[in-house]
Amino acid sequence: MVELAPKKRRRLDSTTTTTTPSYASARYPPSCLLSNLIHRQAPHQLSSSIQSVVVTTPPKPATPAIHAFTGDHYALDLVSKSTTLLNKSPIRLAEQFHDQCLITHLVWNQRGTTLASADENGKIALWELGTSSDQWTLAYSVNLQQPPAGILWLNTDRVYQLSHDQQKFVRMPMVGPRNPYGYFAFVVVTVHGQVSVHYQRGGKIFSSFSTTLPNTGRMGAGRADVGCFGMNLASSDNWYRISHASMIIGQDGNIYLATHRANTSPKSVQIYRLSIRFPGRMNEGGIFCQPLATLRLTQPSLASSLGDFAKSSSIAVSHLQLSNQKDNVQLTLAFGAENDGSYSSFIGKWALQQKEIQISGDAIARDSFSGTTMTSNYLVLDFVDGVSVSDRFISSMTHTRHGALVVGLSDGSVHIEYRDDGDFGLLRGRGSCESSIGPTFWQAAGPRTYLNGDPDPVAGLALSPNETHIFCILSSNKLGVIRATDIRNDHDETETLSTISRLLKLSLLNETDDLDLISELIRVNAISGHDDATESLVLDVIKSYHVYCHQDQSEPLLVSPTTESSSKSSGSLEWSLPQRGRAYGLSLGVFRLSSTKVQYTNLCKAIQLPIVLECFIGSCKSDYADITKVLDSNTIVDGKATLEFDTDSLWSLMSLTNWTLDFMRWTLRKWNMLFNCRRPKDSKLGDISARPCHAVLLLHEESRDALSKLLVMVNEFVHYTNSASFELPNVPESLPLLLRYAKNVLSSEPVALKDVLAFLTAIKSEDLGVQDRWALLLGSKLPSDKVDRLRVITREFAEKCGQPAIYLERDSSDIIDVIQKRRIPPFTKHLWTCVRCHQYSIPTHGHPHLTANDPCLRALWNRSIGRRCVCGGLFAECL
Repeated sequence: MVELAPKKRRRLDSTTTTTTPSYASARYPPSCLLSNLIHRQAPHQLSSSIQSVVVTTPPKPATPAIHAFTGDHYALDLVSKSTTLLNKSPIRLAEQFHDQCLITHLVWNQRGTTLASADENGKIALWELGTSSDQWTLAYSVNLQQPPAGILWLNTDRVYQLSHDQQKFVRMPMVGPRNPYGYFAFVVVTVHGQVSVHYQRGGKIFSSFSTTLPNTGRMGAGRADVGCFGMNLASSDNWYRISHASMIIGQDGNIYLATHRANTSPKSVQIYRLSIRFPGRMNEGGIFCQPLATLRLTQPSLASSLGDFAKSSSIAVSHLQLSNQKDNVQLTLAFGAENDGSYSSFIGKWALQQKEIQISGDAIARDSFSGTTMTSNYLVLDFVDGVSVSDRFISSMTHTRHGALVVGLSDGSVHIEYRDDGDFGLLRGRGSCESSIGPTFWQAAGPRTYLNGDPDPVAGLALSPNETHIFCILSSNKLGVIRATDIRNDHDETETLSTISRLLKLSLLNETDDLDLISELIRVNAISGHDDATESLVLDVIKSYHVYCHQDQSEPLLVSPTTESSSKSSGSLEWSLPQRGRAYGLSLGVFRLSSTKVQYTNLCKAIQLPIVLECFIGSCKSDYADITKVLDSNTIVDGKATLEFDTDSLWSLMSLTNWTLDFMRWTLRKWNMLFNCRRPKDSKLGDISARPCHAVLLLHEESRDALSKLLVMVNEFVHYTNSASFELPNVPESLPLLLRYAKNVLSSEPVALKDVLAFLTAIKSEDLGVQDRWALLLGSKLPSDKVDRLRVITREFAEKCGQPAIYLERDSSDIIDVIQKRRIPPFTKHLWTCVRCHQYSIPTHGHPHLTANDPCLRALWNRSIGRRCVCGGLFAECL
């Protein structure tokens, strides 16, 4: 297990002495932990979203708090610690809302954009994640006046899955009930048996409707002597309370609920089916709770399944969870027992099966139904298998999406079930034999201890988006990440790469985070030593995703699209900026972790060009037909500008102009230094096509065309600013400074825009036959058979585009804002870093003291910018 230890924030007062918190060495004894787990279900100490945002709460007796972790969770053992990003930020609004109460539930919605938190007093809140991991807004809150036992989000999206033959991706139908009025909807079950549905009706307006589970008492719920979790301090035996509960949406679309009451006798587990009807015009909302099956937990009934473990007098349920299997719903129970200071536990699985009973007609009425048979179907819980654990008890438990069990023990070890042969994924299969708690488990992490040698129990478990890693939080509040894959020196490289490729395509289709898959791809490359395998795999994934984006919805999405479909999509069809951002984001994540700086830099530049062009177009007030006509002309016209620009966007366009001109000079310098540099004949660097270079950006068709259009837009913008009469209504005092910038911005350029545009046109007109644009960009190598023709073009424009001033300029080390395209001043206090591409940005949302007097932020394109980085990654505060 690799411990996640983010960098600490700098103290403002250097004279302040550091003291160890009083709870740092405080901890509950194992007997107290087991007693708490038996009396009530364990709080959710850890939750991970499909966007790899991990939210934690410290285990008791630590002070209540909520923190969000983002960064390179999965690559801490692959790259240098100096280049990794690991951010820990407190969620202050949630801490203030719950006000030192114990957080019992942390549940992400399906998209990973909203977190539901609940405490022991019944207060529930929905927190929407903003641009950065430290920006949260309250979307909805409610006080149930009683502790919740379970929370379940309703699905909002259809997802893609791999077909059974693993040859195509199938978009699955919507599973479960759906809110017809808004985006948010969730189900809550309280400890007193109240079931309520809370749903969004529009904007910030929410509604709810509720019912009560059958055979559930609520006596004493409003009395003054009822304390935490509904504990009646005067007479706890006078009413019933749900101590453990679990809810899931089954594959058939029904909601299944399992409940257990620890303070009743005889003990049992009840399974319910919940049917939800949202209110309409003529009827109200309703919830139908149907009891399905009951599992008796008496010693005679458990003797056949638990064996000798059932003979213990102190046996009790410590964990309860439902999971979806291939053809049914499965109930998993963890039992714990303590005898004379020693502990033991048992994990049992029961499948919800349908049985058939036949009743003879003679037993009902001999005269009317003589000789007939009546058939009735009912559901029962059949025991599947179980594992006994000695000297330890189960302290945490969770499931994978395929139903594999992940168990955390009281000694700090973590154990995972082997992946079945029919299940798709990177979890370890049954090929290896390792000592664990049972023959179907393997040990993912060994025991952990405190400094004095006492065991450090596991307090919470969560899985990464693609289930390649496991997040684990210990009772000492240490957070770590564990690899759950089977990538070793003796693994099947071809099969592993094929699985990673399919999972990457699925993550692009479902818009989930893929950094955990990228880390495993880099690990495979490091073991095998084949550098070309990573590049080929990324190229195949991006080309397939390009086909999926432009394919007709009626056609199947093949895992490996045909050659005809790939060539058609790569030839003429263009994709949108969000689609392009996801493809570039995947490439940036791979090449950043693999330390290939040339490809990483080229991708960072190439992704910006079409975005900057869209910003220029979005700031134009002219008709779109006029804009298209000017761009298609591909000529630089001196004199009066043809296009008109929005005055609020002029200052921001000046920043974009400077970025475009800097990029133009940088690419010309790299191009001329590559083709005009003389090398010895026997030099290893004599073949300029043998190594990656930055000059391929001018051969890359999308980048070259975007740069050509940008030069035309820059010329139009400068001429409009110098010739048109306009005013700046918001910052009129800055008009003289803007005019001076616009007057001098082109006069200081060593190469005229006309000459650069002619040079780009010459490269395009030669028809070099570079068909695969993504292969050119990912490899960043010049085609060896095109070098001679490129040399001829370079010599033709040597006097115009190869001025000495280009060679004298050095590469700037300034940090550029990935959104605003401005240089970031040194020692900037507030700075964001993209988790995926590690590019920087100055926060603009939620920091009014930074943006009050900034004229660039009034631009039209800036107000419509997304909440993420241009590559689709989430921002985190840079410490």
